[in-house]
Order: sequence, then structure tokens, then C-alpha cells
Amino acid sequence: MLKKKRIAIIGVGGRATSFARPLTTGYGDVAELVAVCDINPLRMKGFNEYMETDIPAFTDFTQMVERATPTHAIVCTPDYTHDAIIEKAFSHGLEAICEKPMATDEQKVRRIFALEKEHRKQVTVAFNYRYMPYSAQIKKILSEGTLGDIRSLSLEWLIDKVHGAEYFRRWHANMANSGGLFVHKATHHFDLVNWFMDSEPESVSAFGDLHVFGSNGPFRGERCSTCPHAGGECPYEMKIHLEKKHKRIFDKLYWEPERGDGYIRDRCVFRKDIDIFDTMNAVVRYSNGAQLSYAVNAYSPVAGYRLGITGTRARLEAGTLNKNTMEGGIMMEGETGEDVITIWRGQNRQDITSERIPVAKDPGSHGGGDRRMFEHLYGECVSDPLGQAAGARAGAMSCLIGIAANRSVREGRAVRIDELL
Repeated sequence: MLKKKRIAIIGVGGRATSFARPLTTGYGDVAELVAVCDINPLRMKGFNEYMETDIPAFTDFTQMVERATPTHAIVCTPDYTHDAIIEKAFSHGLEAICEKPMATDEQKVRRIFALEKEHRKQVTVAFNYRYMPYSAQIKKILSEGTLGDIRSLSLEWLIDKVHGAEYFRRWHANMANSGGLFVHKATHHFDLVNWFMDSEPESVSAFGDLHVFGSNGPFRGERCSTCPHAGGECPYEMKIHLEKKHKRIFDKLYWEPERGDGYIRDRCVFRKDIDIFDTMNAVVRYSNGAQLSYAVNAYSPVAGYRLGITGTRARLEAGTLNKNTMEGGIMMEGETGEDVITIWRGQNRQDITSERIPVAKDPGSHGGGDRRMFEHLYGECVSDPLGQAAGARAGAMSCLIGIAANRSVREGRAVRIDELL
């Protein structure tokens, strides 16, 4: 029999609850949540109250290991700390599961590779987008050779103003913390493209600007809750925490714990210290010769994405852009219906045909990706015919595209990935 996995979650912000919930409801025979660890005791108290659990909580990693005896650590701390937490996990003999992005700069990527070699362990990176049925269907189509040799890809990702503003309120708004949206957000998208093509990036050329947030704002305050411009004057006033489905998690994980560490969750999106981009474009060349054109912005009136993959035999188009949905429709919890993948074929304008492939939406979080990923992370041996499980190499190749893009913006040149390794 397989040894039961004893899970500890490090960092108990909002994402930690997604990793914790399945462990408290469905994996008791093979995995259990035995500890949480965070620098703020009040946040861990709020976590247990929100989750209606009584998980042992620790501020000291070593003490947590000694008392709770975990076998696995899930790293949900701020992005820039991931390598340090992975080192702690490996040093105590634990397996490490890391939330994306794996790292925020090339030095941290190299450090994680060195840690794997030193401790003879492997990092698992939690790329839930790979596990969505929609993504899996695209991967199957490509794996079957339907498009022929892939030569050109385009991906436009639109983040609406509600979602986009969130990145500029939180710790993510500083490049040193998150690597910016080219790393924190786009690592998901770059990983999908890498996985779809079964190839690795070779060079990156990019542009990035801060056009809407930061010092571009017409006014600013310390935070939304005390701002004199709240109440209708500021279009980016934080209101999501007032929605019934979100109010309790904000109370327990942010407002009540604030006095424990001073972390302000509703900081002004127009503060002058913001240094990440809200408008980004990149061109990526892959080792197999394919080219990706990528664009993302954080202030669109609608959310969604458009993906086009052109091969020597056919073209695939996917994605959703709908004013009533967020994250392309396929990731909005509770949605039902179908998303469509379209295959275009033809040698000339007279013989063009199209094939529409409907994919039923999964109403679970991230389009059902979370649930399927947890099966791999927590469950017993699960087959992986599509190669959805991701290790440090995949984690590196996704975040290194963003890291190279940031350098390309700074230096005004194309950056080779091998410069960073």
C-alpha cells in the first residue's frame, strides 16, 4: 500500500483554501492536511474559521515539521519566496508542490535546479490550466497530428478591469515580489503553449508599459476603505469584498489578520510605487522553429482569450470573449454549457472547410482544472497520458519566458533563454 500523504500548506492566502478544501472533504484514505504555516497567526486563525477546520498552525517551519510530521509541502507564499520555501521543504525531507510561477527571476530558477540536484528531489508545479477539459482536448488534437507541423501561434489574453485591478492592489504590484504579469499571470499561458507544442522557448522579444495604473491615475489615496475618492469618483474602487460570496473570506484572511502583519489588501491602484506593466506584448521563438505572438492587458472592458494555432495541414481556433463571463468562460466557477474548438482546413479559398468540436464546460473552479489536478497531486497513482503533471523544467520554461520578456523590455533587445540558465 502507498504511504498516506501528509500535507502541509505554506502560506494561507486565498489560493491556499483551494488546495485545502479537497483535503478536508475527499482524500482521507490517501492524503490529509496536517498543518498550515504562515508568518501571521491571525491569518491562520482566520483560515481555520473560514474553512471550519482545526488544522494545527505554525509560524516556524522547523517546529511544524517536528510536530506535524508532514511528507509534502504545498508552497502558496508570495512568488519571490518560492525558492526559499522549497529549500526548507527539501532540507527537512519533504516533497515540494509549488503554486505558479515557480520563480520570479533567473537566479531563483537556477537555485531550484541546484536544490533538486543537491537533495535528489523534484519540484511539482501546480499548473491547473493543463487539467481543464478544454485544454486537454486541444492537446489531444495536436498530439494526433491534425494540424501537421505547428509553425505559428497567436494568443491574446484579456483581463477585465475588475480582475485586472486586483493585481495592482496586492503585493503583486511590485516587480520584486511577483516578476510582474509577464511572470505571475502569463506563466499560465506560456506553460499552455509550451505544453501544447511539446517544445521549449529559445528567444523572446517584448514590449511592456504601465498605461493605466500606478502614477497614471488622476488621484490616489492609501487604500480604498479610507479614500476620499471612494463612493463613485474612482472607477477602480474595490468592491469585490462586499459581494456575499467573497465577504467572509476577505474578513477572515485579510481584514481581521491585518493587524498581525500590516498587509493592506485594498491598496490604491494609483500609488506611485507600482512598477509592473499593465500592457504587454511578446514574440517567442521556439526550438522547433515555431513562433508565438502573445498579448495581454489588465484593463479590458471584457475578459477572455483568443488562441490560434496554424500548422502545415490545418488551423485551430479556440477561446471565448463574452461580456458576461470572466477568464474566457471556461474558468468561471458554476458556468455550464459548451465551448467550441474550430478546425479550419483547405488548400485554397474554394475548398475551405471547418469542423466545430464542442467541449462541455465543467462547473468546477478553473473549468474543472483544479479538481483534476488535485486527483494527480493527492490521489493514488493516476495515469497521465497527456503529460499534464509538470516538474521544475516545465515550471522554469514558463516563467523564464516572462523573465526574458522583462529583460527584453529593459534592454530593448531579443533575449535568449539560454542566457538565463
